[in-house]
Amino acid sequence: MDFGSVLRGSWKIIWKNKVLWVFGILASCGGGGANFGSSVNYQVGPRETDNFPELFERWGRDFEGFINEGGLAIILAIVCAVILIGLICWIVGIFGKVSLIKGILRANEGSALSFGALARESWGMLGSALGLNLILILIPLAGLILLAIVAIPVGIFTLGIGLICLICLMVPVAFGYGVYTQLANVALVREQRGVSAALSSAWELFRTKLGPLAAMAVILILGGLVIGFLLLLPVAAVALPAFLAFRSDPEAFGRGLLTSGILLLIALPFIIVANGIIQSYLHSAWTLTYLQLTPGAPPKPTRAKAKTN
Repeated sequence: MDFGSVLRGSWKIIWKNKVLWVFGILASCGGGGANFGSSVNYQVGPRETDNFPELFERWGRDFEGFINEGGLAIILAIVCAVILIGLICWIVGIFGKVSLIKGILRANEGSALSFGALARESWGMLGSALGLNLILILIPLAGLILLAIVAIPVGIFTLGIGLICLICLMVPVAFGYGVYTQLANVALVREQRGVSAALSSAWELFRTKLGPLAAMAVILILGGLVIGFLLLLPVAAVALPAFLAFRSDPEAFGRGLLTSGILLLIALPFIIVANGIIQSYLHSAWTLTYLQLTPGAPPKPTRAKAKTN
């Protein structure tokens, strides 16, 4: 396998077709939902900390009063809203992933790309892609439940040594499964033969080409660590005013926090675009890897139908 060709080709594709960056931004939505934080400013003085039972009892009474005054409905509404937003983000992320892979395949064939055309083509595959990725979520979930059942007696009878071994074993398994999910999505979009066929094709490729796939995964992980560190620098710079204000004068923390918030609003578009570029490159690399390792994969049915018409 020519790793240099894949890495160079991936960059050429996403640089020439910057519309893929938009789908990269959409694909990044599937990596995690929105973070909702709430802060409760509880003033705890030194005398209160001397008697934690009374403090916890007072918190319990306050929480009970909150529930009795309709707080349970508020909590349920927030939970439902978070679940709904997370589901929407997941669907948008899958749509962006499918559009990315389809666009990369088109660009590799030398076709011109447009946002509207890619969006329309990808919309027709969204149902299959959602089904595939739902299965890809349920598989490790079932594995984690089984692992938890096995880990308890193993940890007890081996005094924790077996549990540590299981955790160490799960690290390469998790990385390998991440590669398999990438291959399954590429197989679904390229071959267009259904979910079960995509899972089978991805497993066959993973089983027979484990060496090149592992090498590509290591290359992309190391490159991702370097790029992640570089992206962390502007984030640290944004948080610096608030941190320095808190260290020098806690009373000035509000002004420092406001400065950091303004800097974050300025930097946020650049961070989002950078994340979209990274997602585009990673999907391009895995798509070209799939193409290089499966030169004899069946053609797309949609293109064949277009010729007969």
